[in-house]
Amino acid sequence: MNRSCNNIINCLSVDVEGFVESNLQSFNIDKKYINKSAENIEIEKNVHFLLELLGDLGIHATFFCLGRIAEDIPGIIREIVRGGHEIACHGYEHIRITPNINKGEFKNKLIFAKHRLEDISGKKVYGFRAPDFSITTSSAWALEILKEVGFFYDSSIYPIGFHDVYGIKKIDHFINKLDNGLVEFPLSTTGLLGERFPFGGGGYFRIYPLFFTKYCISKTNKLGHSCMFYIHPYEVGPIIPKIRKISPWRRFRHYYNTRNGDKRLKKILKEYNFAPAVEVLKEKGLIPQKIRYDRH
Repeated sequence: MNRSCNNIINCLSVDVEGFVESNLQSFNIDKKYINKSAENIEIEKNVHFLLELLGDLGIHATFFCLGRIAEDIPGIIREIVRGGHEIACHGYEHIRITPNINKGEFKNKLIFAKHRLEDISGKKVYGFRAPDFSITTSSAWALEILKEVGFFYDSSIYPIGFHDVYGIKKIDHFINKLDNGLVEFPLSTTGLLGERFPFGGGGYFRIYPLFFTKYCISKTNKLGHSCMFYIHPYEVGPIIPKIRKISPWRRFRHYYNTRNGDKRLKKILKEYNFAPAVEVLKEKGLIPQKIRYDRH
């Protein structure tokens, strides 16, 4: 804490998934690269690396975990909890929420994933993030199901209108309470040339110059708002599978700055205040103070 010149607390979040499963719906991946055992090793080593980095800096984060990871590698969920971090839900598998999926099946898998994460972690799961931020205008029905199954907050929505997979343009740009009582902690954007542009995580963090990311965080904090910063383990850790025969654009988009991701992340974490989403929302009075995600 108290790293920056203001007292605004931002959220550091981690989308816990493997590189291949993260991108199966984004571009064609040859079957020879689909290996769950290898992917689980990738996740374990990268998450362990990230936990050590955060431990050295004394920073706690929210880890949005797939339910299938709680089943396949439960030890990594327990390791995250031992580090004092918040466990949140990222769905059961890394599959986008689209208008044509079966709502009943979605709800059942969501309940199963939430309960499995709670069973393994020994902690209540309060937050949710859709794979690929895929709650859009056409899949906003998912927000009602999140409330029904017991989530307190969601962090799935990008307040932008130009992306082909995600984004809802006409929505509050900052933390807000939805009509159904669910709190939305949207992904961070900044105003530029009359539009909202995303920043503060994933490919945006890797591709943007570091000074621009810092500018956007500082600008948002000076306005009195918290940023939602996100990262994937393979963008920071030592293992990232090399997928051959992809376009130069895809190669740039998915691999650029992954080799020095940890160094870039440290520079951000040392300059600004970060905490798990639950702590940010409690500080703003949007969820009950009695909610605890840690073991203390």
